[in-house]
Amino acid sequence: MLWLLITLSFPSYFTVQQTSMAQTIIEKARPVGEDPYLLVATAWVESRLNPFSISKTNDYGLFQINWSFWGREWGYKDRKTFYKDMSNPYHATVAAMVVFKEMRRYKTCQGLNLPACYNGGPGWKVSKNKDKILAYANKVNRLRMYYKKRFPNWSK
Repeated sequence: MLWLLITLSFPSYFTVQQTSMAQTIIEKARPVGEDPYLLVATAWVESRLNPFSISKTNDYGLFQINWSFWGREWGYKDRKTFYKDMSNPYHATVAAMVVFKEMRRYKTCQGLNLPACYNGGPGWKVSKNKDKILAYANKVNRLRMYYKKRFPNWSK
């Protein structure tokens, strides 16, 4: 939407593509009451807002959604179709919101622990990677708060 280009500001270190991706995330988050700061912070930490990012562990797109778990959970027949959808910022944002919604069902995922669950699942507290998952969650939460303080109009 053109009005987002006019009314929203973004960090000066965002490229044009990163700004476009952040705008898309905010555009999808606002109408459904999802936290745009959490979503943009997560996408930044996961992929630096790169919609074509692919990890060694089969995580795809802006939000690095995992094919092995979520792709199959959502009934995708092949990686190619999953990757195509996760490379689309609109589809990827909806997918991330679905993951967050699912994680919010668990006690271990409440409040500041939500990014830990996004990264490590609801059993993150007993993971051998607990320290890395907590570091990830802290990074997302710090960035979320920075964005919220610096760019209050993202949520309006």
